[in-house]
Amino acid sequence: MTQGVRELSTVKLEFTATKAETASNKAPLVILHGLFGSKQNWRAISKQLSRVLGRDTYSVDLRNHGDSPHMAPHSYEAMSGDIVRFIQDHQLGRPVLVGHSMGGKVVMRTALDHPDLVSQLIVDDIVPCKVDLAHDFSRYVVGLRDIESRNISVQREADMLLAKVEDDISVRQFLLTNMKKIKDPQVEGGVKGAYRSRIPLELLGESLKGIVAWDVDPTKAYPGPTLFIGGERSPYVKPYAYPAMKLHFPKHEVKMLNTGHWVHAEMPQEFMDLVSAFVTSHD
Repeated sequence: MTQGVRELSTVKLEFTATKAETASNKAPLVILHGLFGSKQNWRAISKQLSRVLGRDTYSVDLRNHGDSPHMAPHSYEAMSGDIVRFIQDHQLGRPVLVGHSMGGKVVMRTALDHPDLVSQLIVDDIVPCKVDLAHDFSRYVVGLRDIESRNISVQREADMLLAKVEDDISVRQFLLTNMKKIKDPQVEGGVKGAYRSRIPLELLGESLKGIVAWDVDPTKAYPGPTLFIGGERSPYVKPYAYPAMKLHFPKHEVKMLNTGHWVHAEMPQEFMDLVSAFVTSHD
């Protein structure tokens, strides 16, 4: 790893690995979730892609998410540094990087800064531009902190509080995966059985402006094959972004599915079919 990346104080990321059924020299897949997501959101897809593509897959928790360490800053530069460390620590060679939303920006930043470390790039419903968040994550932060402050211990009650800031029950269920119950108040503080966030809500709330940003040198381009998969009912992969996509990723293609922002969750089989066809065609 370069000295510059080490100076960013990288963290050791937690992950779930699915090994190919038979030993393979094919480039592994490294999969990154979006904001408020975690490796567990990709468990089924990661296993299926490993089987279909005959290669190892790694579903990773980004910093300040899932089981990975909490550390500021929560920036794309820092998260990309963590991924470079992950690739090198696990001797993954030149993996295929897959990222959704915030994770998509992380994999794009990594490919632009370290093109020699990435064999292929797959970006799930995000673009290399400054974009407003499709969902009001600042309200989600408020909702989750409200659950903490009330020492809620029943999931139905936690869901009712979140319903004040989000109508979609599937989104609420996704958000609640970030809450865990206190088991040992003497160690963890608080009330036994009450929900507490396993992610640093204050830090992530303060980082939202940086998450919507795209502060990348416009002269940088990744020369490898790149696939953008967009949701037709999502605001991101649209004509306004095409010039930036072409500028940074000249060998890109675009595929659209009839979904909202969580493309891989709404149409998982169709998403995996697109990924499998793309990866196989560029091996």
